[in-house]
Amino acid sequence: MANGTQQNRAARVGTSNDDVRRRNLSSVLTLVHRRRSLSRADLTRHTGLSRSTTKDLVEELVALGLVDESPAPSVSQVGRPSPIVRPSDRVLAVAVTPEVDAVTVGLVSLGGAVLDVVRHPTAGIPTPSDTVAIAAEAIGDIRRNLRDEQALTAVGMAVPGLVHGRASFVQLAPNLDWHDVEIGEMLSAATGLPVYAGNDANVGAIAEHLFGSHHDVEDLIYVNGGPSGIGAGFVVAGDLLQGVAGYAGELGHTFVGGQRLCHCGSTGCLETEVTQAPLAALLDDLDGAAGDATSDCAGRDELHRQARALAIALGTAINMLNPGLVVLGGFLRVFPAFAAAVLREELARRTMAAPCSLVRIVPATLGPDTLMIGAAELAFAPVLADPGGVEAG
Repeated sequence: MANGTQQNRAARVGTSNDDVRRRNLSSVLTLVHRRRSLSRADLTRHTGLSRSTTKDLVEELVALGLVDESPAPSVSQVGRPSPIVRPSDRVLAVAVTPEVDAVTVGLVSLGGAVLDVVRHPTAGIPTPSDTVAIAAEAIGDIRRNLRDEQALTAVGMAVPGLVHGRASFVQLAPNLDWHDVEIGEMLSAATGLPVYAGNDANVGAIAEHLFGSHHDVEDLIYVNGGPSGIGAGFVVAGDLLQGVAGYAGELGHTFVGGQRLCHCGSTGCLETEVTQAPLAALLDDLDGAAGDATSDCAGRDELHRQARALAIALGTAINMLNPGLVVLGGFLRVFPAFAAAVLREELARRTMAAPCSLVRIVPATLGPDTLMIGAAELAFAPVLADPGGVEAG
């Protein structure tokens, strides 16, 4: 009886030690991933671990192919400079984004580094089967071009619609006309890789929160505008607000007035009043591809009309969530660039004074890579949680 008790106690201690090491590996890798470059001394300071423990953990992560370590630049200081730890490009994720006119596939390494992006235009709105076929072929091409030491860990998908995150199940993507699609299971079967799907604006919010130039803002709203409509992701106290099934953030279906019929079945939704096509010239101007599109009176009037509609929806969200920052991505970047005064004026009319005075409205800082980085973050999540259990193929 005593021997049995001692064996059980030893088993519990062993499991506890394994759990501690797993958590420590996760903490170190997550820090390196999100900071993109830290010295080993900084890792010790941030984690509170001993120098010898940090050294052992970094060496294990190097052996797993998850980080690289290099000598620090030579500087004038007493003692040996601490080695620099960076994310490796040996374990990679694939990011997939279906839109109404294309399927985009990207290759992303730890640290949110986008290595390659290929946009595959489609003749019409891609069906789930079309999306899987295009993505699977692209992933096959990616695999053939990897170095021997590189491997794919998983696929992350950013879908413009209601996505049950835990099941990677698309309940509704109205602009794609997808209904009850097991997209994660379909793409996993075609590629042999785990697939994790999420709403496109939610993954955009994750990307901007973790990797955007926003100086550690913990409460923000990310609003994405693309060919497939408008969505939002809410970061509250540093965590993504998802709702009971992952459906939170459908700001594009907020009523802002008007009678246009939306794909969701309602009328007057934000995404029927704020649309990309009339703003195409402004987008070109913003990206340095055209002249001053705001000199066109009709174009300016349309820009201002859309800015006021956007302010109605943003005002509701700001009153509810009191964020410090609103980040506008996709084609919505034109509003802080060309209609900031109109947007602010209308927002002041639609928002209580106190929360309105505290919020800044800025364009997304990750550019066209936002959704690629966010989708890859879904794929990297299991690796970050348990680096020792990483499986890649």
